[in-house]
Amino acid sequence: MEMIKIGLVGVIGILLAVPLKSYKAEYGVYLGAAVCLVILGYAIQYFGGILSAIEQLRGYLKDNYSYLTVLLKAVGATYACEFCAGICKDAGYGGIAGQVEMVGKLYILLIGMPVLMALLESIRTIAG
Repeated sequence: MEMIKIGLVGVIGILLAVPLKSYKAEYGVYLGAAVCLVILGYAIQYFGGILSAIEQLRGYLKDNYSYLTVLLKAVGATYACEFCAGICKDAGYGGIAGQVEMVGKLYILLIGMPVLMALLESIRTIAG
């Protein structure tokens, strides 16, 4: 039922933004950004369940939290880049949106490198 509410907020926001865009384009962008923030507010409600799952993961990982930190950084970067790129695309700046997405992908690759290096080191140790 929650997803239906969120979908309706998005559709109603679009239906309101389209006529505003033809009247004054900047009003449509502002309305689109406001709808994004309302949907982000809905998403924040789910963080309680996510935090309890993270606590459970911490129990499984014992004292090695570096992998969990990498995972959380990657997820946070993904959401932030997607949010910013979406707003840039709505404003008509597809080129900037593409650059934001590219930098986000490079950042995720960068923070994932230590995990990849540890995996390769483990394989090298096992292989002899």
